[in-house]
Amino acid sequence: MGQQQSGTSTISEKTVKAFELLNLYQQLEEALAKPSAVVDVGEAYRQILVWCRAHPQCASVLEILSTEERYPAWRRQALEEAYRLFYDEAALWAAADLERLPEPPTSEEIGFRPLPETLVNGKAVEQKTYAGSFTDRSGFFRQTWHYEIHRISSSGVSGRRIVALSESRYVCAGDVSAKLLHTVLPDECCSAREDPAAAKGPFLLPKGVRGQRLPEVPTQEDPQPIKEPLHFEDHSVARPRARLTFPQPRG
Repeated sequence: MGQQQSGTSTISEKTVKAFELLNLYQQLEEALAKPSAVVDVGEAYRQILVWCRAHPQCASVLEILSTEERYPAWRRQALEEAYRLFYDEAALWAAADLERLPEPPTSEEIGFRPLPETLVNGKAVEQKTYAGSFTDRSGFFRQTWHYEIHRISSSGVSGRRIVALSESRYVCAGDVSAKLLHTVLPDECCSAREDPAAAKGPFLLPKGVRGQRLPEVPTQEDPQPIKEPLHFEDHSVARPRARLTFPQPRG
């Protein structure tokens, strides 16, 4: 009789790496939601840093992580922002063991991706609810995820809990024409395309405009000033001048 083949399938190395990183992200999110000590949050984040240094070409795991039931880009951005809020509050109150809390990724480490103004100026630290969003412009459809980071009171530094809100998807005519142009022309003719290889930082977020917040679009045009007619001192209104006409030459 022939040898019976095993029913278990071999798991690829990329899948193993993806689930390792997924587990680390989940551990940090849990530590931020219920921080028993600053050291616990710092150690959870440090493990992510160590893993990323040991796997410099780890962007290939994004196609596995990016599904909604695992750890998509919007949640990784929310996790980074939650850690920044936690670190800023710990630094603000000069919490014990602050030196054991690694600093958040620098601007260079995240590919100079712009951060929301409330995170930069520190106003978001005191907010009970921080509203965030992530927009993906990589395809023909533009998708935006909205989320909140709730501040959880504790005996020490406040915890941070990520709450998903909504997702919107729409197509932009300008984006479609641009994507078609990028498809037809070679890379040398166009600006750098957004791809997983361009992911930066320990949270593997895309650099550049992808993931950047959209500016608020006004719902209506700015009102035009109303032109008032000219008034004289006796409150009479000046009449508009009649258009001068000249006789046409006879043919």
